[in-house]
Amino acid sequence: MISADLDDFIDKLRSAPDLAAIATILEDALKRFGFDRYAYLLIHPPGGPYDPVYIGNYPETWSEHYVANDYVNIDPVMPAATAAIVPINWQELYTRLPVRSAQRRVLDEAGDFGLRGGITVPVHGPGSGFATMNVAANVPDQSFGELWRQNRHLLHLIALYSHEAVTRVGTGPAPRKIPQLAPRERECLLWTARGKTAWEVAGILGLSQETVVHYLKAAAAKLGVHNKTHAVVKAILLGVILP
Repeated sequence: MISADLDDFIDKLRSAPDLAAIATILEDALKRFGFDRYAYLLIHPPGGPYDPVYIGNYPETWSEHYVANDYVNIDPVMPAATAAIVPINWQELYTRLPVRSAQRRVLDEAGDFGLRGGITVPVHGPGSGFATMNVAANVPDQSFGELWRQNRHLLHLIALYSHEAVTRVGTGPAPRKIPQLAPRERECLLWTARGKTAWEVAGILGLSQETVVHYLKAAAAKLGVHNKTHAVVKAILLGVILP
């Protein structure tokens, strides 16, 4: 991306009216550099108790697997990102982890879902804001190493300007209160976060499978998402459930 291309990318972001437009602009730009998968997560929006924001195209099967196995608590990328200010190469992070560790398993299994090589760009600020932009490609290690060498500085700029765009259009007014889930809705989400299927949750709680599915759908609607995987992630980020 030469200077003129970067200026064009920034101009498009600044005129983007909503998150969907930002997602399209970002995905198109990243694909030009060989990264077919990405996930931007605004974890701590700056300046207030806003809802977290996610845009991306990670495989839904990976998101479900990640939640079902409670990988949010052992994923080595997030603690590394909170302590860094420059992009993180997952391959380099992998070499620093203990052999046969749970943290290595997360990265190994990400590769099984098409996220073989990845880079995480931490974005701090403004104020207490914190986000990560994660990009991935399903290519051999040597090829990914070349992608890393060629694009790591550019990815930093892309992440910064994308973060600015998201915080401009994506946070909106602070919610008046955290969504209030009924006890059964919270219980069903909690057991789902622990890797249980709707059938297994039904057995644990003494309910029918159809009733569990109903509670999960109701919880997702209250949280403003469209499936149980995103409902679990959002509930954890908002502190509604603690797996």
